[in-house]
Amino acid sequence: MTNKKYIITSFTILLITQVYLQSPAQHVSLNGTWHFKTDLYKQGEKDKWFLPQTNTSGWDEMAVPGNWDLENEYAAYVGKVWYKKAFKTEEAWKGRRIRLYFESVYNDAQVWLNGKKMTENHLGFLPFWVDIQDDLNWDGENVLVVQADNTFKRGAIWNWGGIRRSVWLEITPMVRLEQQHITAIPDLQKGTAEINIRLKISNADEKDNQVGYQYVLLKDGKEVWQSKTKEIILIPAKGEKLHEINFNLKKQDVALWHFNQPHLYTGKLRLTIDNQPVHELKDRFGIRKIEIDGYQFKLNGESIRTVGFNLVPEDRTTGNTLPLWRIKEDVDLMKSLGANMARTSHLPLPKDFLDYLDEKGIMTFEEVSLWGKDEMVDPEHPMPKEWLERMITLKYNHPSIIGWSIGNEIGFLNANPKVMEYVATASEHAKQLDPHRLAVNVSHSAQAQEKDPVKYSDLILYNRYGNWGKDAVKVNELHPGKPIFMAEYGKELNNENPNESLVDAKSMLDKMRGKIFLIGASLWTFNDYRSFWQAGPTWTTPPSQNRTWGIVNTFRKKKKSFYAFKKEYAPVQSLSIKKTASRRAEVSIEPRGELDIPAYSMNGYRLVWAAFSKKDQLIDGSFTNLPEILPGDNTKSQEINWNTEEVARLEIHLLDPQDYSVLDTIVHFTPPPLPEILSVHSATTSIRVIFKPVKNATAYYLRYGKKGETLKKSALTINDFIEVKGLERFTGYDFEVVAINAAGESLPSPKITTKTDEDELPPIIWATVPSNEAFFIGYTVDRQDYLYEIAYGTQTGQYTDTLVLRNVGVCKIPNLENGKTYYYKMRLRKQWGFASEWSHEISVMPDGDKPRGSISIKGVLKEGKDYLLLFEPIPKASGYILETTSGKKINIHHAQSGFYTLKGIAPEEIENLTLRLK
Repeated sequence: MTNKKYIITSFTILLITQVYLQSPAQHVSLNGTWHFKTDLYKQGEKDKWFLPQTNTSGWDEMAVPGNWDLENEYAAYVGKVWYKKAFKTEEAWKGRRIRLYFESVYNDAQVWLNGKKMTENHLGFLPFWVDIQDDLNWDGENVLVVQADNTFKRGAIWNWGGIRRSVWLEITPMVRLEQQHITAIPDLQKGTAEINIRLKISNADEKDNQVGYQYVLLKDGKEVWQSKTKEIILIPAKGEKLHEINFNLKKQDVALWHFNQPHLYTGKLRLTIDNQPVHELKDRFGIRKIEIDGYQFKLNGESIRTVGFNLVPEDRTTGNTLPLWRIKEDVDLMKSLGANMARTSHLPLPKDFLDYLDEKGIMTFEEVSLWGKDEMVDPEHPMPKEWLERMITLKYNHPSIIGWSIGNEIGFLNANPKVMEYVATASEHAKQLDPHRLAVNVSHSAQAQEKDPVKYSDLILYNRYGNWGKDAVKVNELHPGKPIFMAEYGKELNNENPNESLVDAKSMLDKMRGKIFLIGASLWTFNDYRSFWQAGPTWTTPPSQNRTWGIVNTFRKKKKSFYAFKKEYAPVQSLSIKKTASRRAEVSIEPRGELDIPAYSMNGYRLVWAAFSKKDQLIDGSFTNLPEILPGDNTKSQEINWNTEEVARLEIHLLDPQDYSVLDTIVHFTPPPLPEILSVHSATTSIRVIFKPVKNATAYYLRYGKKGETLKKSALTINDFIEVKGLERFTGYDFEVVAINAAGESLPSPKITTKTDEDELPPIIWATVPSNEAFFIGYTVDRQDYLYEIAYGTQTGQYTDTLVLRNVGVCKIPNLENGKTYYYKMRLRKQWGFASEWSHEISVMPDGDKPRGSISIKGVLKEGKDYLLLFEPIPKASGYILETTSGKKINIHHAQSGFYTLKGIAPEEIENLTLRLK
């Protein structure tokens, strides 16, 4: 056995021009509505649709950014499409450099301006750009045409097509900063750090230019270093120049980036000519050290054992355009599940996503998305090399990225004969481009072959769907000396129905725990995602096209398996409460073992308790700063007591240093209120009861039976409906719904009597999601369904419009008015032609893709000089602004935590708090 030691230092600061440019630079958005036309028969280039005079009167319209797959008409379209948009120049732009920037066009793109081809791109997950100042029409409109083609596909995911992220113009001086890469190397013994900045300056001018620069480094908004040099750099005409800046940070100015304390710096690099600013780049970076030391994976010198999720970056109502609220909701939910390291996605993530991973502290690997048997697994193929180079250049500065992956499940020699040569050369190239991060490939073959490309991985990333522990042992026997991170693990698809999603998280993780060489695991997957992948019986995508690996569904509704993973991913084994008197209880925390997964030191955690009344009002509570808890420590206990007998619910939360509740337990002292039945649907031998969920209920059941007979109990559910099958035909039945929690049962809802009949049941509606001038409906699909009908209007019970379509799983109701309430119902027709009953009526208000609603502040808890705000998060929020009594404004950057710590604030400041959306 050989023990190798790899030291991976940190770095980060922005590069490239995907920043908000400072004056005198200008950022002009080209987002909005573009003309759009599909090109099934590939006539566009032949008929020169790229010419400005092309008549678009018969073209459709499409939102940019957006995916055409979200529109009913193009929901399954694959192939070429054309986009067209006109814009005008401004007189002030003359003599300046004008760059056209696309953040993502999937996958193959060609771009024309005023009939001239400007550029093309064949890496749809990455941005691209072109300078256009020499080709603009200064006296009229400029016509921009883009051809996009989504034929290229990776794995079992949906290849969402379109100009799916923002497009803009960058107007800068002719001399500008192209990139800045920052490498920060901490000295863990001294507490200092070496900083190296590599910058590239380009000059599009016809003459040489002499430039200077100013660099300022900020920590917590305060300057900690500033360049003093008056150095002048000569940039040749139509050329570029590389330059380096080096300095040291003192101990008092160094704060390390860690998944629980992700300290970030802000660096500002300003380019000057004759001491006047001409261009500026600005972004955050972190300082941290990653080490592979034998079988240990170390962060800043500490051996850690980590957990996380693979995430397919999409949903069924925004596709993979990834608005900021979608990014923040997903990351916040993963943080609440204890995630700290993951091969987050097969796919390169956009800057906004990586920025938030930087801010919240989830380590990840960015990947060149080769998969399985792939012709690109060849050291001579140019595409993977370009992909790797562009990916590293663009993303070099994110501390959340700890490694570059050069492929996934490509290791079997009979499938890819050149894989050893490819992985060897690609890994070496990754190290040349970035010697400060891990170079890895993801294996599903290392247990089966002694000659395997994991030979070239700094850390073994391994995928397994069964025999997790046994096969990991085989991998270690064949490839000893390196730690193994289970990059993907799972067993089989679960279920679209949140109540039927049963995943044995403990069983899977227990088979991985206790092995010194197995240092962490990342579940496949966090979320359900769109797909049509067909495989074995337990791996075939349902007819809804929602591939059900997730612990949340595609609409982010939590499944039962969500709660199983929250328990198994928590940094402690258990959080329990034992009542010791009428208003007193003991809370116990059992730490993880040293070889547990996860296992790491816990610093800055808090124990929070909050007591609520029957009206769901916070009436008592407090929080305690916990001492450091290490894996292998003894059980920690703390007594809590409350001062009233009016407590209906007691919540206990383990809060991490970033205000995420990573484990909780709830004690109910009173049963829930009775639920209300909204609708009952009947078929020949089954009945479905829809009801309104109530506060403090943990589950529901149905009491049912033949009219006048003793009622039976259905199984428990966490859904808002219960379906009973196997009933007698054309028979009357009585129904009551009962809500339950640990304190007991509610009174039953008022009894409803319904008779089974010849009808079909309508689809189950999983979600109604408001959007911009539209709303989406998510619903069940059966293989025998023929089509779906939606009737809708602006008054309850009165439907002025009907939509009939065959889209599966999700459909869109477009051409509506934002801020106006609509009412709809839905039914299906089976393949033999019969229509089902209509669903119950549902109301929805199109929201312009912006959060709506008032934010409920539950209350504020106090401990010493600190306060803890408890509030109810709002869907689609990307952050909040808290205003104190004196008018002081505090930014809350996370979106879905529901907790926020206030430090160093005077008591009178919290007397009248206001919380609003950012």
